[in-house]
Amino acid sequence: MDQHQPDRQNHVMANDVDTALNIEKTSGAANAWVYMTHKAVPRGVIKRVLAFPKLRRNIIKIK
Repeated sequence: MDQHQPDRQNHVMANDVDTALNIEKTSGAANAWVYMTHKAVPRGVIKRVLAFPKLRRNIIKIK
């Protein structure tokens, strides 16, 4: 099964998720969850990025 993630189309949500992953590193997964919920990130995305770190996309900085 191909686990390659498609290219990000929603750059606003991508930035929100990247910010949440930084929050996770410094303040824990619960705070990252709260942040993403506040930013209306879909629950499935929240679960995937927090529960399965190996399935995360590479962080790409957008200029």
